[in-house]
Amino acid sequence: MENTKRKSVKELRDTLTADSAAMNVVNELFDAATFAQLSAYVKRYSTAADNSDKGSDFEGVITGYGAVDGRLVFAFVQDSSRMKGAFGEAQAKKICSIYDMAMKAGAPVIGVFDSCGAKIEEGAGAMAAYAKVMKKAADASGYIPQIAVITGVCAGSAAAFAAMSDFVIASEKAEIYVTSKACGCAESSARSGIVDIVCAPEAVAAKAKELLMFLPQTCDSEAIVENGDDLNRLTPELETVLGKGDMNKIIASIADNGKVLEVASAYAPEMISAFVSVGGYSCGVIANNSSMNEGAITPAAADKAAGFVNLCSSFGIPVVTLVDSVGVDGNSEDAAYASSLASLAFSYAQAQSACVTAVVGKAYGAAGTVFGTKSVGADVVYATENAEISALSPDAAVFFLNQSEIAGSDDPEATRKEKMAEWKEKYASPVEAARLGEIDDIILTEELRQRICAAIEMMNAD
Repeated sequence: MENTKRKSVKELRDTLTADSAAMNVVNELFDAATFAQLSAYVKRYSTAADNSDKGSDFEGVITGYGAVDGRLVFAFVQDSSRMKGAFGEAQAKKICSIYDMAMKAGAPVIGVFDSCGAKIEEGAGAMAAYAKVMKKAADASGYIPQIAVITGVCAGSAAAFAAMSDFVIASEKAEIYVTSKACGCAESSARSGIVDIVCAPEAVAAKAKELLMFLPQTCDSEAIVENGDDLNRLTPELETVLGKGDMNKIIASIADNGKVLEVASAYAPEMISAFVSVGGYSCGVIANNSSMNEGAITPAAADKAAGFVNLCSSFGIPVVTLVDSVGVDGNSEDAAYASSLASLAFSYAQAQSACVTAVVGKAYGAAGTVFGTKSVGADVVYATENAEISALSPDAAVFFLNQSEIAGSDDPEATRKEKMAEWKEKYASPVEAARLGEIDDIILTEELRQRICAAIEMMNAD
């Protein structure tokens, strides 16, 4: 009898750990032999839709905890091999339990989504189940990091639940939609700002681990990225880069070992948001993509920057802002412009983490007002010697102030160029901004990384 019981238990355990897409993700995500399942034997509520598949005896989600690169992490992984991962009350109970434990232990939650949707036979219970897990995600927001990984179908309320996470990573084959499969591919979701990173199916776990490296355990702890890069490393290579529109090279030069993880790259690509480490500290970088329309700030770009600054602030992650922008997009007539710029100003004004800004090119108009400026809340602001800081672009300023003089001159084009040169030297020079206290120091290009490292180190000193 004893042997029979042991055999029965072994069969159950084998069923729980059988190879499946869900277990493969678990094994790829967690350090070897560290993942421990919780509520492993919870049986789904039976309905007429259930079948005789033995795997369906268990709820369609795997929950547990383990080590990810040595760090405690909790996870729930929907298992589409068990009744297509249909979501209901029992699954919600398991996920809610994981959130409770993660909040108590102070550790991130990674949710892996792959489900056909709600178990509609449960009726109001299924709807309440989604609401319960959303409540847990809302309660955890800003305290512990939450990462959603979408490997298959993420439909209806599940899509809203996933979007409540701090970051969403999706497989290229994922389907994300609320009411229709039309335009529900990962790429379209990335362009709309729902998905932060799209990658090959076999890379989703690696991307989640890479992202986790830049995030703290909780908002009360620091994210330290160990590396051997020199804090005083100079960046002479930027001499030929600044002002040429390649902001990605500037970011890589500042980053420890040149390692950059860009997020939300498909959404409002005129604004770059990325994680780097600077002197060993995880930092969020916000930068104008000056290769696109001279870095003009669109409403979507302002919203993207504001959201990223807010997220970094909530977890105490320092923000490095790199400015090279002609200001607002003069071709845009979006009625949301004022609201978006207001949100951007609010994000910097209320940021609780260190904010260091470097003007590495142009800072015209709104770019010199609400985008990481000293007056709006940045702690330290630098400008490189090539910077141009002006209420209007030199073109617009000269046209506005000297239009009659230029038109009446013998050589209008020569006069216009002369007046522009005068404007740049007298009114757009970083020296003028420094004299007003809006710039802390005008630095050499080769000092950019060194000075940012020093400022971050100073702001994080105990």
